[in-house]
Amino acid sequence: MSVWSFTVFWVLAALGVFGLWVTLLILGPNRMFRGTAVERAYFAVTETLPEALERWMRSGVGDALAARAERVWNALFGRRNPIIQIFGVVLYWTGLAVFFAQVAPYIPNRYVASWQWVPIGATLAANIGSYIAACAADPGVVTAENVDTACQVFGYDHLLYFERDCRTCLQRKPARSKHCSACRRCVQMVDHHCIWLNNCVGLGNARWFLCFLATFSIVCVYGTYLVGTVILELRHVHGLADGAVIWDELGEPVQLSFKSSVLYLFDGYPLLAVLFVLLLVLTPAIGIFTAYQLRITALGYTSNEETKWLNISDAVNDGVVFAVRDHEDAPHETIQVIEKEDQTDDARPRRPISHLRHVPNMYDRGPWLNLKFVLFPPRPESVPKAHLS
Repeated sequence: MSVWSFTVFWVLAALGVFGLWVTLLILGPNRMFRGTAVERAYFAVTETLPEALERWMRSGVGDALAARAERVWNALFGRRNPIIQIFGVVLYWTGLAVFFAQVAPYIPNRYVASWQWVPIGATLAANIGSYIAACAADPGVVTAENVDTACQVFGYDHLLYFERDCRTCLQRKPARSKHCSACRRCVQMVDHHCIWLNNCVGLGNARWFLCFLATFSIVCVYGTYLVGTVILELRHVHGLADGAVIWDELGEPVQLSFKSSVLYLFDGYPLLAVLFVLLLVLTPAIGIFTAYQLRITALGYTSNEETKWLNISDAVNDGVVFAVRDHEDAPHETIQVIEKEDQTDDARPRRPISHLRHVPNMYDRGPWLNLKFVLFPPRPESVPKAHLS
């Protein structure tokens, strides 16, 4: 069992740490985990630890070397580059190679029929194809040539978005767009910059990103199931089922439990063990993130806008959000933030907003239409102006 103790164990431990890191990066910024241990761990990993490391470097190697290391870090991770993307692709294809080398030969087995190769191939093709599309597609970059049409896609709600110019691009900033510091460009209906795609997720490729997440979740769940059945099959192949007996280093017989038989089997199939644990780690993280992305899409906002809505929620709690009319006879109210120092001088009719649910989201068309808009985004010229405003 020495191979298991000193080789596979540490590989699996490293995979566990890696999986925890990926899980924190995926789930930490999301509103559902606000105020929880997940959010605190996320900030510890992304802010507290890097700041402590920077202070240690400056005290240990000097400001000059620390500043140079910071520039290298920013060049690698603060700008668009394919390093993480290449790492993810290599990890994915390595997993596939292990699957076809150590899992595929045992399919079909007593738990899986041969016809399941059809959904296996279809799922992998859809997953790989949607990933390539999400990486290659234009996410909705705003340029001088398309800025006028980009500004027609969404109206300004004067709560999250206002008519203004991008201070970096020096051109009009469409509603729901954001300037990405990594890509150095404005992107329409931006969700986030994805280091695994080496691309922003925006209006132009959000559908491919959602398809990739959905199919990747299926790959992880289905892969875990298939690898699990092969592990059970191998127990029978190697005579480890039904209370098998082995001899320890002292020559004494040891009856194997189910757990012990699986660990003993992993000793002879370390790559299979690594693949199984990796799938176990990734499946819940990818599944939760996919559900989160589908949820916010159905609710009519992006992860970028989630931060804005959190700020509005804080403003509501601070008592500075109001439904305002420009004058007594104005037919419509608008939701505005009026700071406390300005409330005395503002004589417009208004009523306070007591809860975030009383603040309408102008971009929410209803779950089905929200999903339809993202999956089948219309061309700007095909969207009715009345619908946009």
